Amino acid sequence: MRRLEAGARLGLAGWAMVITMARTVRYPNDFAEAHRLLDYRFGFIKRGLAGSALTLVTWTGLARPTADTVAALSFAVFGLLAIALLAITARLLNTDGRHSTSFAAAAVFATSPFVVMTARVMGYMDHLVLLAAFGAAWLALRGRAWPAGVIAALGVLVHESFLLVGFPLVLLASHLGPARPRGPASRFLPFLLPLAAAGALGMAEVLVLDPATLRQQLVARLTAFPFVERDISIFRPEWLTTSALSNLRSQAHAFWRHLADVNLLRLMLPPSAFIILVASASAPSGARARRAILANILGHSPLMDGEVERFSAAMRLFLYAPFIAGAALTIGEGIRGPRAGPS
Repeated sequence: MRRLEAGARLGLAGWAMVITMARTVRYPNDFAEAHRLLDYRFGFIKRGLAGSALTLVTWTGLARPTADTVAALSFAVFGLLAIALLAITARLLNTDGRHSTSFAAAAVFATSPFVVMTARVMGYMDHLVLLAAFGAAWLALRGRAWPAGVIAALGVLVHESFLLVGFPLVLLASHLGPARPRGPASRFLPFLLPLAAAGALGMAEVLVLDPATLRQQLVARLTAFPFVERDISIFRPEWLTTSALSNLRSQAHAFWRHLADVNLLRLMLPPSAFIILVASASAPSGARARRAILANILGHSPLMDGEVERFSAAMRLFLYAPFIAGAALTIGEGIRGPRAGPS
């Protein structure tokens, strides 16, 4: 019976996650496609690892560098990420404690703006960064520091944002993992690898690569693919060849404005914050959890390209109906608690 109940809770959370992703999922746009077409043929450039992997596949003759190939790879990576998120949800549902509390946390996560935007950025490097972060953290939790450090370094080569998005999670997992007999130095030494990868990228950018020449080479590369629009073929190399310091200087004025943007903060707030909020409260938290869940279901996250989410409010309520009914029953039972048996 417990397995059946656990499976039902996971099924409800999985259903909610699928509907939440369906609200924004799309084919890779030109910006995402351009990411996959740039590789190390022009030098040790930022974000060149994924493109180099695609180039390696095309050299073997297994695929051609077309829009369909990029889309197929993007959906494959997205599928792996969805499986990883579902596995994390299952782990959360199996934690000790009240099942209603863990389910409330999983339900908030499954309907969160984080899941909405995860489906939206199809083909972007975000999916690979998250997979690398989850994989490295999973290994670090099990004391396998060196494999975790290698994956973390690969995550940096996929996108340097891994240092902010995934690296803290990996370090936390290493801290929570089993102690190593050689002491703390041997535990954290492997995690110098991602820092070394970031340093190598920075040194190549400053000492080896010529930005003007590299920009021309990248423009020529992208314009050779007719499915990439011309403005992306020009702007993407410009963004890539602008140094991190220059980008910081040009965007510093918008920092406080973005920090005050409530909608942006909703997207940036880690799902773990929802979990902590729900898990730390007692009976009244069930009502708050239901309100948070309903706000996620009916709310609209600001999307890129001036587009809006799919499904009207009525259609969302229809699609989420099995989940809403199951969630109300599961959380409600947790609030009332088990009935007392006969004395």
